[in-house]
Amino acid sequence: MDWTKAKTILIVAFLITNLLLVAALVTDPTRQQAAGVTEAYLQQTLAFLEDENVVLETPLPRQTPSLSAITVTYRFFENSMITRLLGDNWEQIAPHTYQGTGGRVTITNDKLLAWQPAEPLSPPADLREETLETVSQALLENYDLSTGGLTLSQIYLGMVPEYDAEPLHKLVYEQTYQGRFVGESYVHVYMNQRGVVAVEALLLEDPAASDQTGTPRVMISAPEALLRKLDEIGRVHRGDGPVVVSRVEAGYYFALTQDPFTQWESVASGTAVPAWKIVLKNGTTFYQEAF
Repeated sequence: MDWTKAKTILIVAFLITNLLLVAALVTDPTRQQAAGVTEAYLQQTLAFLEDENVVLETPLPRQTPSLSAITVTYRFFENSMITRLLGDNWEQIAPHTYQGTGGRVTITNDKLLAWQPAEPLSPPADLREETLETVSQALLENYDLSTGGLTLSQIYLGMVPEYDAEPLHKLVYEQTYQGRFVGESYVHVYMNQRGVVAVEALLLEDPAASDQTGTPRVMISAPEALLRKLDEIGRVHRGDGPVVVSRVEAGYYFALTQDPFTQWESVASGTAVPAWKIVLKNGTTFYQEAF
C-alpha cells in the first residue's frame, strides 16, 4: 500500500466528513440517534480501499450509533480456579505458573488465564463448526468459564505453534453488552480432532450489570474508522496479498493491557469507550475509538 498517499487523502476526507456531519446534526437533531453515511462518501471510501489493495468481505455499516461509555469490572482468577482446572495436587513451578495432573495454568496479573490440559479434552465427533461450538461450550460451562454475555463470534483454522504442531481451530468468544462486543474480554478455545488443547480467558463480571457513564454521543462512521486505522493495519499486515477485512462492528473497548502508564495487575474496573472493531480474515483485530 502507498501509505504516504493515504495520509494526504485521509486528511481531506476527514475534513469533508466532519463538515457534512456537523451540518447534518445542526439541521436535523434526530440524526444524533442514528447518523448515516452518504452513498457518495461510501463509494469514495470503497474506491480508495480498492486502490490500496484492501478487500472487504463484509459490508461497511451505514449507520453510526449513538453510544456512551460503560464501566466494566474484571474477573480475578483465584486458587480455587487453579484447583478446578488442575486438580487438588498442583504446585507453583514459576512466577504465575502452576502445574498439576490436569496440565499447566498461567495467570498473568490475576486476570489473564492460559490453560494447557495434560491431554486434549472432549474430542469432537467431527470438525463441523456446530460440533466444535457444542463441545467448547460444554467445556466452558463445566470449568466455570462461561460467564454473562459470552457469545461465539468467530472460528479460525491455523497454526498455533505454542499449543500444537498441527493446525488448530480457534474459537473466539467475546462478552457483550446490550448486544455489542466489550473488548478486551474474551475466551479462546483451541481444538483439533484430538480435542481441546488450550484455553485462554480474560473475562469481565457480567457486563449486563455495567453502568453507563456520560451522555450518548454519535460515533464516527465505520468508513472513517477504517480509514483512520489503515496506517496501523499496513504496518501489521505481512505478505504481498491484499488486506482482507472480514468484520467491522461497533461496541465498547477498554485497552487494559496496552496502557504503558497502568499497572494493570491492580486494575479491578475501568471505563470502556465506544469503538469500532476491525477484524482481518486471519483474526488480527484492531480497535478505533469512536470520538
